[in-house]
Amino acid sequence: MATPRSWIALALCLALSAGLSACVKPDRAVVAFLLASTQADRWESVDEPVFRAQVEQTCRGCDYLTYNADQDPERQEAQLEEALDAGADVVVLNAVDSEWGERMVLSAGEVPVIAYDRYVAGADWFVSVDPAQIGRQMGEAVVEAVGRRARVVLVNGARGDANAAAIRDSLADVFDRAGVRVAAEHSPQTWSAEEARAFVEDEARLLRRVDAVVAANDTQAAGVADLLEELDLGRRRPYLTGQDAQLDAVHRLVAGEQQMTVYKPLPALARQAADVAVALLSGAEVEGGVDYEGVPSFLLEPVSVTGETVARTVVRDRVFTLDQICTAELASACEELALR
Repeated sequence: MATPRSWIALALCLALSAGLSACVKPDRAVVAFLLASTQADRWESVDEPVFRAQVEQTCRGCDYLTYNADQDPERQEAQLEEALDAGADVVVLNAVDSEWGERMVLSAGEVPVIAYDRYVAGADWFVSVDPAQIGRQMGEAVVEAVGRRARVVLVNGARGDANAAAIRDSLADVFDRAGVRVAAEHSPQTWSAEEARAFVEDEARLLRRVDAVVAANDTQAAGVADLLEELDLGRRRPYLTGQDAQLDAVHRLVAGEQQMTVYKPLPALARQAADVAVALLSGAEVEGGVDYEGVPSFLLEPVSVTGETVARTVVRDRVFTLDQICTAELASACEELALR
């Protein structure tokens, strides 16, 4: 199992802290980034390339490894062992499953593990947004749009995901205070569009009588939106939420097929995780974190996004360009939203 070469790094990188200058080491250190899946386009289009670029900029001479588990926790566990065998000195883990992630933290031994996006108990650091804020923003958006005492169908995040549980608890608090009634609820095995669609399809009889479908992320929202389009509910089409501000979700916001998503500042998250990883390599003290469920954490602010706020969120942060958003099919909708 790999052991961090902290003393070598420390001698050469005394000035390094979480987010600062570059370091060069003759004994090459290894940073490993383990991703859970490609279900959302953010992982390969934003998180991984931004993380890699930040490591390359701040730790010249470091080696970088990346893996993707394709939503298979056993495969991710094997990838961790592969990374450790390859000499990983720090692991950034976007866990497929929080409980499996805890086992992986134990397997890493002295090699520090940074839980990324998804909380893992026992990790050395956690870099994400506060999932309770995500649930609160979803719930408040629903109440503001469709009113108190609304009826909703709730598609939770994946079972075994600690973030999904926190989002659900926060939603429940908002809905309880507003008298919102949950007509049907499901906690699927994964975050897939297929599972979300299948559940909502089984509850299709409710869709003309509920005010909102609360999907916990944009991948799930995509499955729900496809079904709603097929059912052609007209003005009775329920309000639809999501999370992650994926490009297809932004397209749906502009088209009016999804009403809100929660944007996590992905470039900032990826850079923060890279800075913590490089700081741990150097042995420098990481400052500025807060405690989250017993793990020192950097929790960035999520932002509620609607069609009207696309320009000052994902466009301003250069996650997507107006050319990517305003396709030919959406040209008139973009004009109505003053995006063009």
